[in-house]
Amino acid sequence: MKSKSICSNISSFFKIPATATASSNELNTITKRQRLDIEETFETHLYTVAESTFSNNAESAEQEAKYSEVIPNKNIVDVPEGEKTNKKSSPIPDIEETFETHLYTVAESTFSNNAESAEQEAKYSEVIPNKNIVDVPEGEKTNKKSSPIPEKPESETKIVIQNDIDSNIATDEKHLMEINDLNFKEISDVADIGNDPFVFSSIKHFTPELINFFFKNGASQPLPNELPNKKFPIDAQGRSFHENWYWKKLTNGDVSRRKWLSYSKKQNKAYCLYCVLFGRNEQTNWVKEGFHFWKNGPAKILTHETSEAHIMASIKAAYKEASFPLLPSLKENSVSNVLLNRELIRHLIDLTLFLGRHCLSFRGHKEGWQEEMCGNFKDLTKLLAKYSPALSSYITQLQIKGRKMPNFLSWQRQNQLIQAISTNIRDTIQKELLSSVFFSVSLDTTYDISRKEQLSIVLRYINKKDGIVCERLVAVRETVLTTGQHIFTMFEDICKEMNLDWKQNLVGQSYDGAASMRGAYNGLQSIVKTHNPSATYVWCWAHRISLVVVDAVSSCVEARDLFGNLETLYDYVGSSKKRGGLYSDYQKKRYPGKPIRRLKRVSTTRWSSHASALKTAFDTYDALIDLLYYLQTDSSSDRVCSVKAKSLLDYLLSERFILTGLTFRKIFDLVNPLSKFLQGKNVDLLNAVSYVQFVLKKMQELRNEIQFNIIVNEKNTFLDSRTNDFDMIPLTDIRTRRIKKMPGEMATDDQPIISPIDNFKIKTFYTVIDIVCTQVTERFNEHSTPLFKDISLFQKKRLKEVAEPNNLRLPIDAFNAFEPVYGKFVSAVNLRREYLQFANTYFEFEKLVKLPEKLHELDHDFTDVLNSDDNDDQNTDEDSSEEDEKPQDTIHMLFEVCNRSEL
Repeated sequence: MKSKSICSNISSFFKIPATATASSNELNTITKRQRLDIEETFETHLYTVAESTFSNNAESAEQEAKYSEVIPNKNIVDVPEGEKTNKKSSPIPDIEETFETHLYTVAESTFSNNAESAEQEAKYSEVIPNKNIVDVPEGEKTNKKSSPIPEKPESETKIVIQNDIDSNIATDEKHLMEINDLNFKEISDVADIGNDPFVFSSIKHFTPELINFFFKNGASQPLPNELPNKKFPIDAQGRSFHENWYWKKLTNGDVSRRKWLSYSKKQNKAYCLYCVLFGRNEQTNWVKEGFHFWKNGPAKILTHETSEAHIMASIKAAYKEASFPLLPSLKENSVSNVLLNRELIRHLIDLTLFLGRHCLSFRGHKEGWQEEMCGNFKDLTKLLAKYSPALSSYITQLQIKGRKMPNFLSWQRQNQLIQAISTNIRDTIQKELLSSVFFSVSLDTTYDISRKEQLSIVLRYINKKDGIVCERLVAVRETVLTTGQHIFTMFEDICKEMNLDWKQNLVGQSYDGAASMRGAYNGLQSIVKTHNPSATYVWCWAHRISLVVVDAVSSCVEARDLFGNLETLYDYVGSSKKRGGLYSDYQKKRYPGKPIRRLKRVSTTRWSSHASALKTAFDTYDALIDLLYYLQTDSSSDRVCSVKAKSLLDYLLSERFILTGLTFRKIFDLVNPLSKFLQGKNVDLLNAVSYVQFVLKKMQELRNEIQFNIIVNEKNTFLDSRTNDFDMIPLTDIRTRRIKKMPGEMATDDQPIISPIDNFKIKTFYTVIDIVCTQVTERFNEHSTPLFKDISLFQKKRLKEVAEPNNLRLPIDAFNAFEPVYGKFVSAVNLRREYLQFANTYFEFEKLVKLPEKLHELDHDFTDVLNSDDNDDQNTDEDSSEEDEKPQDTIHMLFEVCNRSEL
């Protein structure tokens, strides 16, 4: 039967894809379970209507009772038996019309929640009083019984949408204005569009926002009294649109409004709102061009609304309308979930920061919830859950559901948190760098425990907000090559990633002394300078001094023996608790009342380790001799221990140990203070340059007979002061190789050195001093030294000297070395003039950094307002006040004052 085929076709429409039921952005938030519930509820009612409409047994009371249960507010008209029979043989369009009518009836009775207003009822009863809605021939109108028009509120002329959706209309209207093909020159405001469908012909693609906008406004169904001439326009054939077409009479006598029919007052055309918004097969007359053939209007309207495409679009519109009442609860649930997730993520971010600051690992070997130790991250999460209800509830659900719910504690999420925090930190550094403009770079490579060469890059800049000098690690990258060109390529890529213009704003570069870094031709610093001559290369001066010491302690045989035996002595004594305890006991016996000393390791990475190890050996010399002698003669010691003790004892009791040690003590007395001075936080650059030259001069003066004789006398005094009964091993004569004389040769160049002390002087004393002098000269002879002298003028104590009333002057060559490097920023002449002005006014600004104790005391002394101590305390304790002032006499303090004064 045709009715059964139509039922099968309509039942296939119920299997609507999920995308068809959620065309708006709001529906995207509906979960799969909730969408299935909506579809299941609506589909049940549709099948019920289909069965009651198309069943062959529709006349039975059982079916009528079933229909009345489904639609309790609607009455089934009891028609005569003959009419029922005739209804069975009615054409298919009538059956489809009846089905669609019931479909909308079910949708309205199920999902509509709007109350009818008396004003709207009066409006419709006034416009269409007791008229038959179905347009029939003129002769048959008198035979038709008038059926009352249902009281339809005006709110039903538009789709029912919850109040929370109204807030999105502004966005939808804005999106509507952005349609390219739509000519809005004739429209002064989006509100003028309203629900007039004339705009449909200009829109090529309907986005979810546009669908929501037009679906909320509903179909345009103006009445004649709302038109300019109080009637619908008449075409060339004398026909016009009728307001009766908005309605249709059902077979049971009820009247239903065609919600899809939309009339355009501007074009005098009719459109199908549902086919425009939800239709797939475009129908030109009802979708794009509009319908305007009014002669056969009722028949063509009936043909369209019974078409398969229209029924499909109507079902989608019903789903759309049915979903709106659920959106507020879904949105509320979504907002609560978002707030809960944000609370959880906030706790996890704090845990990530805590582990990162303390350099602790995140994960453990086994991280199951049943494990006692789950790793630092999970263990801290369980600890924090005791004080956070949200986190405790989440962990409980996660343990129950497992993989069925999102897991914020997995290793993937931990990595995402780390990466997100890293990105945030890097973005913050990038903003500070871009605001500070100028910066310098420091980078180095290291071979880590995973056997990978890692390149780390640190950028140094001044934070403009607080005037603090910042050093920030911005990248750690693996590199397979350590050549200058390869490292330069990696540095350039990182600057591009951070949008840094290093060719203009890089003012300094600091690396170690490796050939790939400081090379004059292929080194990194030379490659950078070819692109940016202002990027001054600075090699740490304290590191240079350390390398000078390393070269000195390896310069000759005696030097290597000295520090090699000191390292062996450290390992020998420190590797045994017994020997360490005996060493402490002998110190207590030999040096009562003095603190216990520990032997120091000789290491090339600790710059002062050589001096510390040598000093400890001389200070506890007697205790060491007693310890080694006891270990040599101890019967409980094994043979290896006894042999090592004897070897070390013989070396410490030799004069060559005393002479070599005293020689290096002289050198360390000059070099070690310089190293500590250069490692200081607040270094006077001018004093640093002068100090290096002073040490070099003193080292050159050390190389003479007088100084060597002084060392020999110190050696004799040291030996005479020892109270032990051991005999010292004197310097031995060096056996020289005699050169075979050739026939007729009379030369006597092979005469051996007779005196062992002269042999030591030439091969050890002079050699060590020559190496130190040569290394200091080579490593500190560079072009950047004059620049440091000019920069030192910006220190506070130099400003005081220049700002003195009787001494307002600068050295005549001040900033002459500054201009060749940074001449693109400032000239030497202008810098000297501005420096004098700044020196004369700086201390006035310094007074404003901190408020005085009394504002209105005329004789108040503002010279020390930066210090919290009173004048009396400064007079009574001059030493402490000087120490307090030292950290402030720096370039950093100078800049901080300028920053606070907004200079």
